[in-house]
Amino acid sequence: MLTTLLAFAITIMVIVAIHEYGHYFAMRRFGVKVLVFSIGFGPQIATWRSRSGTKFVLSAIPLGGYVRPLDRRDTEILPGQEQEEFSQKPAWQRVIVYAAGPLANFILAVVLYWVIFLGGQVGVPATLGEVAEGSPAHAAGLLKGDEIIAFGGKEVLTWQQVNMELIRHVGSTDPVPITVKGAGHEERHLSLDLTPWSQDPEAPVFEVLGITPQPLAPILGNIMAEGAAAEAGLQENDRILTVNGKSVDTWSTWVGMVQNAPETPLSLEVERDGQVLEVTLTPNAMERDGERIGLAGVQLGGLRQIDYGALEAVTQAFSRTADQISMILGSFKKMLLGQLSVKTLGGPITIAQAAGETAAVGMDSFLLFLAFFSISLGVINLLPVPMLDGGWILFGLIEMVRRKPLSEAFLMTAQRMGFALVLALMSLAIFNDLVRQFS
Repeated sequence: MLTTLLAFAITIMVIVAIHEYGHYFAMRRFGVKVLVFSIGFGPQIATWRSRSGTKFVLSAIPLGGYVRPLDRRDTEILPGQEQEEFSQKPAWQRVIVYAAGPLANFILAVVLYWVIFLGGQVGVPATLGEVAEGSPAHAAGLLKGDEIIAFGGKEVLTWQQVNMELIRHVGSTDPVPITVKGAGHEERHLSLDLTPWSQDPEAPVFEVLGITPQPLAPILGNIMAEGAAAEAGLQENDRILTVNGKSVDTWSTWVGMVQNAPETPLSLEVERDGQVLEVTLTPNAMERDGERIGLAGVQLGGLRQIDYGALEAVTQAFSRTADQISMILGSFKKMLLGQLSVKTLGGPITIAQAAGETAAVGMDSFLLFLAFFSISLGVINLLPVPMLDGGWILFGLIEMVRRKPLSEAFLMTAQRMGFALVLALMSLAIFNDLVRQFS
């Protein structure tokens, strides 16, 4: 619980701070006086004032933030401050100011993805285990042992990338082209019908489509120094064949045998460079949740390593950001057309859970979530809804075309309507959260 709350607070504060700093930076470049820069709402935890007179505030409830400029509509303008007032700035400058927040979110995502890609990625090849008879996967011609190498026209190297493409196509009623490589390395071009999943996108996608990823093989990865595996002479890329004479086919079987034998010698048969070796492993003992378990001190191997150079990582970062912007916009379009249920909307509980889960898995997973959430916030704020940045951008563009401002009465009415719509969407998202929690 503590990890979830901390990860949620960090996520919201970072994303909101970057978004609001985008607005703040643009305002200062155009000579607008910023009165308040606030992260969070409610009781103030800390405040400080910059040389330019901006009051920076950190508040207790990390559910948003705002930048308050000098504006004649809610602040008295003193003599000499006219040029620092926001509403009198040209429409094109105000449009840039409103767009700067979402743009900052997209830039953050690109930077995060670049850092992640620069360190390389490790993933599980998208190889199929069982294919359920009569399922959409079976109807498409998928077979056990096939590796998915392209989905929807895009190359995929791991199950994570397949999942990304599946999310992109959620709600689709058209067959999706896929390319697979069979056990004999022959390539086949197939079409997969996602309609059953589109009708119930909250259902487990692999279960609906009738596919099971191939179980992870018992291949050793990084051997930890001074661990039991290192003492036994095990090496990276060794494949465990048997333990005490019992065949070992999957990584989970191997882990279970080790955990059930703390400080108990195990006789292993190991395949190394085409040869079978006999090794004795005595797992170290460790207390976990009140239970004594064995540890070998070795990580999962047999994974696919994807490495990028510095420039290629930049290209991949921009590509991933653009893909996710397109995916999110496509999801909103499908909701409007009734192709995707509004039940898929998530609120703060869903965000908190996702943040906590990714933080628990590791830093890379948390950074991936942070990048995706930053993109989501940027896209949502660009929607042409009054009260959101996109609504004010639209009004600014209309003003540029008309060459005269929209009336204050119209803007206030539009803002009230926008507030009602945003409140309704937030209420729906929170309702969906509660339904997921108690269903």
